[in-house]
Amino acid sequence: MKKIIALALSVLMLTSALAGCGNETKPGGTSGAGTTQPGSQGTANLEPIKIGSIQDTSGGASLAGQPNQWGVEYAVRWINENGGINGRPVELYSRDCQNDAEVGVTNYRELVDEAGVCAIIGPPLSNPASAWVELATEDKIPIVGHFMDEVCTTDPDTGEAYPYMFLAEPSCSVQSYILAEYGMNELNVKTVATLYNTSNAYAVAHEGPFVNYVEANGGQVLARETFGWTDTDYTAQAQKIAALNPDAVLLCDYCNQMVTAYDNLRDAGYTGYILGANTMYPPFNSLVKNEIKDCYFVQNYDLSAGTIADLLDIQMKETGTDYPTSNVGFGWDACMVLFNAMKQAKDPTDGEEVRQILENNTKDVESAGGAKITIDPSTHRPTRDMGMYIASYDEDVNVDCLVYMTSDYNS
Repeated sequence: MKKIIALALSVLMLTSALAGCGNETKPGGTSGAGTTQPGSQGTANLEPIKIGSIQDTSGGASLAGQPNQWGVEYAVRWINENGGINGRPVELYSRDCQNDAEVGVTNYRELVDEAGVCAIIGPPLSNPASAWVELATEDKIPIVGHFMDEVCTTDPDTGEAYPYMFLAEPSCSVQSYILAEYGMNELNVKTVATLYNTSNAYAVAHEGPFVNYVEANGGQVLARETFGWTDTDYTAQAQKIAALNPDAVLLCDYCNQMVTAYDNLRDAGYTGYILGANTMYPPFNSLVKNEIKDCYFVQNYDLSAGTIADLLDIQMKETGTDYPTSNVGFGWDACMVLFNAMKQAKDPTDGEEVRQILENNTKDVESAGGAKITIDPSTHRPTRDMGMYIASYDEDVNVDCLVYMTSDYNS
């Protein structure tokens, strides 16, 4: 298949996992995967820097939340093994939001009011994160995460960036533009349908931009079928889509919902392309009952090379997980962006100072996959030169990254 942008392996291999850290050891290097606690390497007598992490480790998105949390924990271990933040150790305080906005607010208040954290690593969940916008502004608590819905980082009415909310990967719309562009230009898709969860901000924020791109570029949207959190079967919606026989169907939800939607579509007799959000990575391939074919999705990393490969190797050994998941890199990347700002600050516990650095001087921070993270001050999201892979599953049902793409399209 034609490659739009071919990336050399050297682009993915990192010389340093954290910008400005000199000779610090990469994951999997001589520092290893030890369980060194805050206070290692001469930092024991210095006041620790307290940060929080809020992830879904037991709720509906825990398949993503658990490895995301591990990535955060390992990043903290790693930074402490390599001298901390300018010599000061980092202490991590973690909470489980259970993919519930109200629980997430309780988590936030516990971390800020009781634990006394000065910054928070947020989840790859838009619903809980959107509830922290005003709280973070009032308390001057920088939050860095993978909440991809643009409403978590910018005011939908004014377009202005929320001062303390920062995203560490391409947003939902950017990822959807890339996926739609690939479908139309490389797969010759002309007609599409969508099947998505109207209760999930992540899904809604993917579906709308995808539809906008298709229609703006001469395609036709035949159906926009929906479901909610409490629905466990989408057969009726899938049968309607199959009867219309579009060239491709977009699925954009969390992994469990993606599995149900995929199987319902194939059971209904749909044989066309299925295009997916980045939650179509493993364990999706081990959970579906139907053969995976003609399936393409956006993927943040090539999991076979660079720091992400080291992280996955360590995480799978430590946790006994038998499949690789990109969310290990999500937790790592969010921490690297935060630590990069803290290392530049005179006082890394000063939320306003760290916020200003995150906004104005987050430049070329190495992600786990090798791409550079530069924050756009006007959006608090990565600049458009940070793209995504288009991936599929090979004959052995392993993830196969096909091309790396960026998009300048705006709906």
